[in-house]
Amino acid sequence: MLARLFLFLLLCNSLITYGQNCDCKANYLWVKQTFEDNDAGFEHILAKKGLMAYAAHNKSIEERVAVIDDYDICKEALEDWVKFFRNDHFRFTKTDKVQQKQIAAKIWQKQFLSEELDTALFKNYLREKVNSDIEGIWESPQHTIAVKRSSDRYVASILYDQQDWRKSQLVFEVNKYLDSGTRYLSTFKSMPIKSVDLLDNVILLVDQLTYRRVFPKTALQNSDSEFYRLKTSEETYGYKRDDKTVYLRIPSFTFNKTAIDSLITQMDKSIKETPNLIIDLRDCSGGQDNNFFKLMPYLFTGSSRTVYAEVRSTKQNNLVWESLIANPELDEEEKTAYRMIQNKLNENLGKYINIFGRDVSVSKKGDVLPFPKNIGIIVHENNFSTTEQFILAAKQSRKVKLFGRKTGGALDVSNMIEATSPTGDFIFEYCISRSFRIPDMAVDDMGIHPDIFLDKTIGENHWIDYVSDVLKEWE
Repeated sequence: MLARLFLFLLLCNSLITYGQNCDCKANYLWVKQTFEDNDAGFEHILAKKGLMAYAAHNKSIEERVAVIDDYDICKEALEDWVKFFRNDHFRFTKTDKVQQKQIAAKIWQKQFLSEELDTALFKNYLREKVNSDIEGIWESPQHTIAVKRSSDRYVASILYDQQDWRKSQLVFEVNKYLDSGTRYLSTFKSMPIKSVDLLDNVILLVDQLTYRRVFPKTALQNSDSEFYRLKTSEETYGYKRDDKTVYLRIPSFTFNKTAIDSLITQMDKSIKETPNLIIDLRDCSGGQDNNFFKLMPYLFTGSSRTVYAEVRSTKQNNLVWESLIANPELDEEEKTAYRMIQNKLNENLGKYINIFGRDVSVSKKGDVLPFPKNIGIIVHENNFSTTEQFILAAKQSRKVKLFGRKTGGALDVSNMIEATSPTGDFIFEYCISRSFRIPDMAVDDMGIHPDIFLDKTIGENHWIDYVSDVLKEWE
């Protein structure tokens, strides 16, 4: 009997760990070599922190990776290694091969309600309910969920099959205080919840997930509708909010030039006839600088300065220019310029090259538009890279004020490119340029602070209203 039990336990253990044969040490050694040889932030941070600190950090990580065979735990260890240099502007992504392997291996325990929810009975219960909390039926573009109180916690489950989700599958569990819990991916992988916010009893935020209440039915105020749209749509859009304010929503500067330019062409007359302009950059994480060029004429009030960056030239880094040249959005003049840059870099391997020919550019004072008179730019912690570059440029205008929370802080070393590990397990994104601003005006890990901080007493769904009201006061 004991022998059978022992064999059963062995079989169970093999089922749980099947597919988790990540060679984390090999991945670590490749990441370390790739970063040292190619990342533009390696040398100046090493000089700042010193070889002894670096050696101690390496020893600590090497001890961890030597015993890791789980892909997700390995990913965390690799991220921790890079954080010696900076907290952001790098990324590790499991390859499709690994993700499919994990799904096929069924390494995560399935998470479903123990008993299927009776939707009709639940709705009757909600109709009679007096107090307002997160219990109810909620929807997002991805799925519809029922959130039900169970003892001292709330449990969210899928109401019906949608995309990769199945009916009764758990989406998240959170305690009654909404300050601790677990959420699940469609693959059943679990992760701790960082934040839960209930806004005006109609919008529910669970980390990056955004839901609106659909039962009991509650009419959304204009501010709630605006917020739900910007959080759940990747669309670039704008409209005249009232006779005093134009609103522009920019969700990304990543290969979004066509959409942004089209929006500006569409809204140009309204912008130039209206005293106040709001540019909402929430969740706009970065992209390419040329995506925001058409916005700048509305901001100008005088000359402005742009501090450039130098590029670390290596064989691996210089391959990125091939993909840039192949971008269909570029005209022939831009492609020719990129080819010249690529040639210059290839002629100077192992060096940091100023591809611009100067450290700083100063734009001459152009025409100052009478309208807009006041420009409010909404920012927060999910703004990085090119978005922060736009913010630095915009701050030089006397028309502009930043509203919100400080940005994420990932600009000093920038221009991320990717490489795939020889094991085929991870895609590693790192940076190839470093700004001439550092160390005198660093942004990395510190962020750019707003002129007007929007504290927790102002719900994010009311930020647009708040900015609009402040701009009107300044007329």
